[in-house]
Amino acid sequence: MKLDMNYSVSARDVLTNPEMGARFDMMRRAGVNRVWLEGYFYGHHETAPEDIARARARILDAGFESGIISLPVGHPGNSLNPDDPTLELRIPDSWRYRIDKNGNPVYFCADIDGTMIRDNTEAARVYAQMGFDMSFFDDDLRMGNWGKETQGCFCDDCIARFNERFSLKETCDTLRAYVEGAPDPDGILNMWRKFNCDKVTDLMVKTHIDGQRSGIMVMHDGDERHGISIPDIRRALPDCMFRVGEAHFSDADYAVPGGRASVAKSISHHLKLIGDCDAYSESTVFPARALSPENLLDKIRLEISLGLRHIFLMAGTWFLSEPYWNAIADNREALSEFAAALDEAKEK
Repeated sequence: MKLDMNYSVSARDVLTNPEMGARFDMMRRAGVNRVWLEGYFYGHHETAPEDIARARARILDAGFESGIISLPVGHPGNSLNPDDPTLELRIPDSWRYRIDKNGNPVYFCADIDGTMIRDNTEAARVYAQMGFDMSFFDDDLRMGNWGKETQGCFCDDCIARFNERFSLKETCDTLRAYVEGAPDPDGILNMWRKFNCDKVTDLMVKTHIDGQRSGIMVMHDGDERHGISIPDIRRALPDCMFRVGEAHFSDADYAVPGGRASVAKSISHHLKLIGDCDAYSESTVFPARALSPENLLDKIRLEISLGLRHIFLMAGTWFLSEPYWNAIADNREALSEFAAALDEAKEK
């Protein structure tokens, strides 16, 4: 298949930035065919819904296809722009924070419960009514931060529901002990992982709108420890899209011994689980200019070599500067030929 180039932007920028026309031109030269707008972030629309609809109309008029991205539970920290203190990162008062194994709130992340699912579902309906037929949840959709430990929400309500479901009498202290390596002959930790994975899958199912393709962006090395079961999501939503979360958004992470290998390992593992569903890259530069244009191109080539054909360029709320777009545009034909040659060899 041909390379499918994607990029995400703010609706406010689309409507108000005086350079947006020139930015559209740079994206076209680089081969971008779908522009994704920022949608429901941390429990509120990134900008007024009517402005998101207007921004979508301008994107279509400019010749691009459109999609919508939401952050349904928040995100552990400012993943949008650390240099912008005005960003609203708090979740609504009607939501509750995820609680870690030590009983502390995980700012700025919500637990997945009925209230926040209803709010996210209503936002999804609003976007579907606007005409968005593709919707991605960013890689905040999980029940744990990045790391090797099994996580989840350890609040009293979640533990009570967990005990009721599996006929147990666990506490935060006993669950924390299992997480930290205490003997677990009854497989309590596997039950806890299942409990948290079902929360994420349930949100995916309940927020899915007929006629709109849903997607989840899976973080680097994300799995059942973090509440992400790709097989469960595939069974629940056979047409689901998956973006492979690779991390390594800076030269300091990518261009070091083991950096590329870590990216490749995570992509390959996720692709085996995803199977024939559409898989997208996470070709991200974050923070601004942290990954050089040369290393971004190298990362895209690596992604293509591993089988990805949907390339998703991202940069938080910072718009990729001209050197990045020029680098991609200058190498666009070579990247396409590289992908085509690999596909042709695979078919033989």
